[in-house]
Amino acid sequence: MTKTSGTHAVKEFTKAPLTEGGLTETLQRITAGVDEFSVLNHAARAALAAKVTEQWQEDFVANFHIPADLAKAGEEYAAIEQGDKYPSLSDSAREAVLQRFDDRYGDGGPRCWPALNGK
Repeated sequence: MTKTSGTHAVKEFTKAPLTEGGLTETLQRITAGVDEFSVLNHAARAALAAKVTEQWQEDFVANFHIPADLAKAGEEYAAIEQGDKYPSLSDSAREAVLQRFDDRYGDGGPRCWPALNGK
């Protein structure tokens, strides 16, 4: 990112990090105004943090791999639903991920999946 106006810098930074850890690190750097983010004022850093988080979550949901093993899928669903896994997901992103499981295995999560419950 070049050291230009804060608005231009926000528009330039469009690539979200690949991992949840990378997102956390990037958000910390943005919030602190470190390195290339030093040209941004507080409002621009807040806007950029929101934009990066939104893009990361969209990418995360779109690329999320649903386990083929039904038992593993059930365990992962439960961990995501409870917030134990991927705790930084927004409620809407969490629901979108869980919906991908439901689309594959049936509505209602593992408690209702017929193949997992012997129905």
